[in-house]
Amino acid sequence: MMAFNDHMLIADETSTRSKKLGPMVERSGLTREEFLALAARVRERADEVSGSIARIAQAARAHGVPLLSHDDASPQQRRAFRALGCRLAEFPTTVETAQEAAAHGDDIVLGAPNVVRGGSHTGWLDAKDMIRRGLCSVLASDYYYPAQLLAAFRLAAENVLPLASAWALVSRTAAKAAGLDDRGLIAERRRADLILVDAREERPRVVATIVAGRIVHLTEAERISTG
Repeated sequence: MMAFNDHMLIADETSTRSKKLGPMVERSGLTREEFLALAARVRERADEVSGSIARIAQAARAHGVPLLSHDDASPQQRRAFRALGCRLAEFPTTVETAQEAAAHGDDIVLGAPNVVRGGSHTGWLDAKDMIRRGLCSVLASDYYYPAQLLAAFRLAAENVLPLASAWALVSRTAAKAAGLDDRGLIAERRRADLILVDAREERPRVVATIVAGRIVHLTEAERISTG
């Protein structure tokens, strides 16, 4: 998969998102002055961006690589990326943008940690509210990998969605959006990728993981019968 994501707003000291600038500088290995100088040089080449995106998108389409656009901020931006073949709107920042995506059959990706936390850690859209509106088709793990499991059961526990529908957000529709047609469903001629979950406690936990029909993770062997 390939995602188009503009991080230049974070690299702008005058932006409302500049609070992330410090961690970006730290990860870069540059001084703050060197990093800001690099960002300035990148901005000077802004007129090259659209052409580069178009070439990369064309190459990705030619090789069957699913395309995502990240943080679409308007219906117009979503339409522009759709025209390039980006059929996944990853973390749209407004309801109107998500509605534009849904109206044209685009997948809408939101973060599972958003569901678990009860809201976005960056102040963006509330994932549970979007799911209630029918404006989410995929829940991504984002920055906390266990969140997909927790989010699916949280949605069911809070009567946002039945468990089967909630689970589809992290399995069936997610696999389909990624072009992984050999998995995502428990069905004939699909990979036997399964997890067994103990959901009796408030926090569900994985008891066993089966990949392509083989047990690769097991916490309580006495609970699994192979006979």
